[in-house]
Amino acid sequence: MRKTSNSFSKQNSQQPKVFRGGEKKVMKKSLLSLALAGSMLSALAVPAFAATPSDVVGKPVQSAVERLSALGILQGYADGTFKPDNSITRAELAKIIVVATGNESAAQLMANTAPTFKDVKAGAWYTGYINVAATKGFIQGYNGKFRPNDTVKFEEATAILVRALGYQDKYLSGSWPYNVLLQANELGIFDGVDIAKGANANRGTVAELTDNTLGQHIVNYNTDKLAYDVTSATLIEKVGYNESAVVTAAAFDANGKLTLNTGAKTLDKNFFITDGKKLADLLGHTVKVLYTKDKTKVLALTDAQEATRVVTVTANAAVSGVKANSTFKLNGVTYATAAGTTAAPFNVYDNTDAVQTATYDIKNGASVQLFLNADGTQVQAVVVDNWDANQVVKSITNYTSYSKILTQANKTFKVDSTTSVILDGKVAKIADLKENDAINVVESTKTGVATKVEATRKVVTGKLEAVGKDGSDTTYKVAGTTYLYKGLTTAADVTKVGTEYTYVLNKDNQVVYAYTASAVDNSQYAVIYDVDDNGGKLYSVISNGVVVNDNIKVVYYALNDKQVHTVYTTHLENFDDATKAGVDYNYLDGALVKLAFNSNDSLIDLSAGLDSTPIKGVAVTSVSSSLLTAGSNYILDGNTTYLKVALNGTNTTVTAATAADVTTGTQVAVKATAGKANYVIITSVGSTATLPTVQGLYQGLSKVETSATSASYGVKIKKDGETKTYAVSKDVYTYFETAALKTNDIVQLVDNLTTESVYDGLPAAGKELFVKQNAYATTLDAVDTDAKTFTINTNVKFVETSNTRYYLVDGDTISDAGITDVLDAKDGFGTTEGKYQIVVQDTGTDYGTYNEAGVVLIVKQHPAS
Repeated sequence: MRKTSNSFSKQNSQQPKVFRGGEKKVMKKSLLSLALAGSMLSALAVPAFAATPSDVVGKPVQSAVERLSALGILQGYADGTFKPDNSITRAELAKIIVVATGNESAAQLMANTAPTFKDVKAGAWYTGYINVAATKGFIQGYNGKFRPNDTVKFEEATAILVRALGYQDKYLSGSWPYNVLLQANELGIFDGVDIAKGANANRGTVAELTDNTLGQHIVNYNTDKLAYDVTSATLIEKVGYNESAVVTAAAFDANGKLTLNTGAKTLDKNFFITDGKKLADLLGHTVKVLYTKDKTKVLALTDAQEATRVVTVTANAAVSGVKANSTFKLNGVTYATAAGTTAAPFNVYDNTDAVQTATYDIKNGASVQLFLNADGTQVQAVVVDNWDANQVVKSITNYTSYSKILTQANKTFKVDSTTSVILDGKVAKIADLKENDAINVVESTKTGVATKVEATRKVVTGKLEAVGKDGSDTTYKVAGTTYLYKGLTTAADVTKVGTEYTYVLNKDNQVVYAYTASAVDNSQYAVIYDVDDNGGKLYSVISNGVVVNDNIKVVYYALNDKQVHTVYTTHLENFDDATKAGVDYNYLDGALVKLAFNSNDSLIDLSAGLDSTPIKGVAVTSVSSSLLTAGSNYILDGNTTYLKVALNGTNTTVTAATAADVTTGTQVAVKATAGKANYVIITSVGSTATLPTVQGLYQGLSKVETSATSASYGVKIKKDGETKTYAVSKDVYTYFETAALKTNDIVQLVDNLTTESVYDGLPAAGKELFVKQNAYATTLDAVDTDAKTFTINTNVKFVETSNTRYYLVDGDTISDAGITDVLDAKDGFGTTEGKYQIVVQDTGTDYGTYNEAGVVLIVKQHPAS
């Protein structure tokens, strides 16, 4: 006899999966439901993975649940949970052991067979499983009864699993249950499992025990039952097949296959990468590959690279000529490389892309990982990651099949379902990242997609005590601690000693970004009711028991707390003490201003940053949910504040209003920035409808003969992911027909003031209602992702509104885009292959010096066909 170790790799798990047992139904949920949108993202296919129950994510039981789910042995509940702490019944355990031993088909055949147990009815969901389990000797009854709904003790579950391997209780040393417990312990079935004799076995414990048992060898007793032989077959071979391999690509190939040293492998629909890891995390690793029983498809992939077989260093000198079947010296240590064959693979990866040259040079300062083979004698993979370090998240924009991270340094990273995300050392998702997380990113040079994102969420807030130098690096002292500044934005922004800042730290506790705490900025918007200098005599007030002379009284309505305030100040800027008396401040009455305060909360300015002329109303000529026309055009959005102001000196009143209060004829004053209305102030409350303008991507024309002499006409336009046919007049139809447009050219439909419900607007002289895809801008000069503005052709400015649509055009593939893609196009602007051009059609509406962007095409350049 011989003892074997557990060969079915078991690891601490950090991600979710699925369960099966009892009468619960199979829960199949797509974890990665998004596919890449063409080669703009990647030429690689992204398979859909099975989902992990939410309540086992990050728990030791997770990987066991994932593997058993992939094999069809266990499953979770319809609500997406596994409930690992729930007790398990004898009927449920019967099903698990029957499926795990490859006898499910027999159970189906015996489902209507008359049971030998009095309390088991024919045709119940568990009947066939109990019949098989009892016939095989896995589970025994009690005085003619099975008691299917009774819970299972830990030692009972252990005995059933030991029997499934071929062991028989009566031939094991000792009395029951110690004989089966000792045998299970010797085999390693308890490895990593919290055991508690006499306690009920819960679903999580049974999952771990079953997972460990699958890797054990089956035994056969000899004729006299005095000894048994350990066979070469393992229990898992009853339902699947397990082997070791090395992951040789960080992404699935164009056919959605997994690339190993043994070749490209097809994935099963229930495929899992266990422990919450992504394929990029396993690049160069030895893994356990779980196949279907016929060995045609991969069910699960589990990291089996031992920590002692991983070397992580920063190269302290350049290394030349790294190649297969050779040696190289890194940081003073000599390493031998594998032969580079199927049996002994060797590969080098730069930013997760396989290096195609025969040799590779490691640069000084490079971040390097070496993955050694199973016996630790040779390097099977060299992974060099060139991290874009110390970036800080500003925002994340989600698209149909990917997301974009915009950083505080105005750099963007494209991430998708294949991107590995680690947050504070734990497996995470893109959705878990937040503004001002510090991130390090690795991007694939080939696909442009981030393969790894490592994030740190750590801040310190306090008053800046000192600014210093450590060599060429800036240092900040906060709360007695000195921090090194390693950020990508200017350090000069946070150098005011005594001011409170919030500092974003990286994993090394270095400052990578800083911003003023909100409490520092005491500025506030207000409507001035009255500014009074007491007839030129000024006011004297008592402050902290001391008489203070030469005060001006200011009465204002504060928009932040919606209260009227009266304050006295001697600190108004632009008016020194010698000239303060007798100054006429009446011109400020009724003005919308931004008040400024000093660090002592004393009012120092009445007109900081805003026009301080009194509020005067202008009649509204048109208004919609996004556009207000009142003398000029203004963008309305969720940040616009509406107020009603009745000007009457110190009796002026300000009340809150809504967008619904603004109608045609209403008198309003608007305070705006870059065409966007910050405040719409209603000073007094006071058409024939046309079809809304439509802009989108041209998809063709439509003409339907309605009679021998008439027809209906239409233009097909793609907008917001769907194509619609819009009714147009014959003249408009003819106009577009003559234009000889191509699919995905930009078009615009406008309606004149007519009684027909068709678009009949034709362009004015010198104008067109279309822009062709090759009508590229000559320059892309500036992009402001905060203000949602960009400039082309040196000085043609555009602003994004709710009417703006962005599209990425990559050959025949078109996908939704956003302002961050315009920023990418600016960084990669050009006419050569792989560069970007931009095409813009405005709506015809302007907001001051800004044109409203209607449709924006970001076009990736390809070689001429």
